[in-house]
Amino acid sequence: MKSLPAPRLRRAAAAAVALVALVGCSNASPSVVAYVGDAKVTQTEVDEALTGLRSTLEEGQTISSEAVLNTMIQGELAAQIAADRGITLTDAQRDSVLAQSELAPLVKVPGARELVYDLADSQLVSSEVGTDAYLAELKARKVKLNPRYGVLDPEQKILVTGRSGSLSEPAEAPPAP
Repeated sequence: MKSLPAPRLRRAAAAAVALVALVGCSNASPSVVAYVGDAKVTQTEVDEALTGLRSTLEEGQTISSEAVLNTMIQGELAAQIAADRGITLTDAQRDSVLAQSELAPLVKVPGARELVYDLADSQLVSSEVGTDAYLAELKARKVKLNPRYGVLDPEQKILVTGRSGSLSEPAEAPPAP
């Protein structure tokens, strides 16, 4: 077997490393916004929730996709914690929690119902297990965010807005001393 000259060998090795890095990053589908344990939050789900919510807003009011995504992640985490702990979450319980807030009418809005139920699930599970235990469970859970959507706080599994995990965006310069 003929050996490659050192510069060509280094280029070939660098190309192999780059290929492995790209393949390692490619397991996320572009349509998947986040993996929450084994569950997926898709762009379609986020868009449907946004459409439902936006249909209820008054002129000048806005809702961000980050807020919707955070709620969806938190709701899925709550559902997983509830399932693991044998906690049953019913629509009647959710409706009871929501009846105490201005969000109750959103239960009747297509696209928004699941989102407000996600909020209720988070409250119900946190109340059932206790805040400290709930936060510990959140910290222990695996959530993988598509880097196009930002960076996730590893402690509370909340999307940190204004920052991106994208490699194509330049990093902010550190403040001058």
